[in-house]
Amino acid sequence: MFGWSELTLIVILAIILLGPDKLADLARTAGRIYGEYQKAKRRLELEILYGQEIPTEEKLKEIQRKKIEELTSDLRESLNSDGLSRRG
Repeated sequence: MFGWSELTLIVILAIILLGPDKLADLARTAGRIYGEYQKAKRRLELEILYGQEIPTEEKLKEIQRKKIEELTSDLRESLNSDGLSRRG
């Protein structure tokens, strides 16, 4: 890490090389970039923590059972509607 003396030297050199106007613009831009970085980091943390849970074996079987029931009921409805349309 930098100490106070190194930090002071860097600030003085930046003022001399860039000038006060460009230094203010540079600081604003650096602040925006850092803010965007913090937002992206937080979004990633939240996505990792709360986004997608890894399903357990029981959860997968339950999802599979529900899908089979839905397909079975859809198939029965389809067969019943075809059978009624053929008769009528």
